[in-house]
Amino acid sequence: MRIIFIILVLLLLMAAITRIGPGESIQQMPMSMLALGFTLIVAYLIGKMTSAIKVPKITGYILAGILTGPYIINLLSKSTVQNLQLIDNMALSLIALTAGGEFRYRAIRKQFKTIGSVIFWQILIVMLGFIIFIFLYKSNIPFIQDKPLGVVLAVGLLFGALSIAKSPATTIAIISETKAKGKFTDFVLGVTVFKDVIVVLIFSLALSIAKPLIIPETHLQFSYFVSVLLEIMLSILVGVATGALILIYLKYVKEQEALFLLGFIIFIIELSKFIHLEVILVFMVAGFFVQNFSKLGHYLIDAIEDSALPIFVVFFAIAGASLNFNILMQNWLLAVLIVLLRLLTTYSGTYVGAQLTSGDKNIKNYSWMGFIGQAGLSLGLSVLLVKKIPGPITKNIATLIIASIAINQIIGPILFRYSITRVGEGK
Repeated sequence: MRIIFIILVLLLLMAAITRIGPGESIQQMPMSMLALGFTLIVAYLIGKMTSAIKVPKITGYILAGILTGPYIINLLSKSTVQNLQLIDNMALSLIALTAGGEFRYRAIRKQFKTIGSVIFWQILIVMLGFIIFIFLYKSNIPFIQDKPLGVVLAVGLLFGALSIAKSPATTIAIISETKAKGKFTDFVLGVTVFKDVIVVLIFSLALSIAKPLIIPETHLQFSYFVSVLLEIMLSILVGVATGALILIYLKYVKEQEALFLLGFIIFIIELSKFIHLEVILVFMVAGFFVQNFSKLGHYLIDAIEDSALPIFVVFFAIAGASLNFNILMQNWLLAVLIVLLRLLTTYSGTYVGAQLTSGDKNIKNYSWMGFIGQAGLSLGLSVLLVKKIPGPITKNIATLIIASIAINQIIGPILFRYSITRVGEGK
């Protein structure tokens, strides 16, 4: 009740501030900074409330973003969210660095066979499931009802490629919040890290095949796929160099590690934009390098934890504010069907992959819950889809994927936290 009272007071205070006349000095304040401070406090408080009822804190942060976003009280407007893009990129970079830093090769090498099997069968079953679904349900999908089979196949491929993506941010946030450690947690993290790289390649290949099917005057070209592959290879090399520089600092300077990381991350983000690198992959590789090629991995994780909380809170709040509920309401039935199909095919792929390699029963029965959340990567690929294949078909695909992401990003953290608790690896 005390937290609710504080939130209500803050809401009333913000309402009063935003209604002060144009002659007042408060109008000279950057509203994006005002909104940022307010959202940070409210998201943190709502996160504490959700944690008290055993719901993940990041679900609370996302709900705070929805509350303050453009579809309810409109404090975080679309332009404000865009102005906070640097924080978004910093959070993704910190999350990627944590993912690599938590990825201990020695801890999961005995599970490599199961990890590879689960990734393979997840991709295969999810892709096939969506292709079959689109063919069977096409008469109920307005934008492909009268399209030839080639277009229907392309739409199924793109839906499948976008649906295999998941959210490393959600995985890392829940692991950090629950202090989860153990075979199950290592497995989910291992699949997440490896799959993140593979998803980009699968999407690039699907894009190359789908483009000539949707736009007949174009030809099958793998140039984009090849360019993405080269981008990934360069990102890995830069990631190793980044990890080496972080390691040198941790070993020889040993002062203000959190401050160094924040400054260094901003530098690498700008460098990655300039030479077209996959910034998430760069920091994953950097974290992996520090953790597995030195004894200073725990110092890296400690430095991230010292600086990351406010950035993570704002990141997930922005993710909530970015969820387009108008799109979700307009396409709710098909979006729900997509979510349900993704749940079913992800479970099936995980179970089959683990079963064929005699995986642990907890991995067979519960690990699929760690692969449901979607966020930055899926949203980014949806935007890229419309850029690479412009037209109403891809706009409708992106709209439906974004609507399903809104649902997955709410239920994903809850499912993953439940699975960690169920197998007894977290608090």
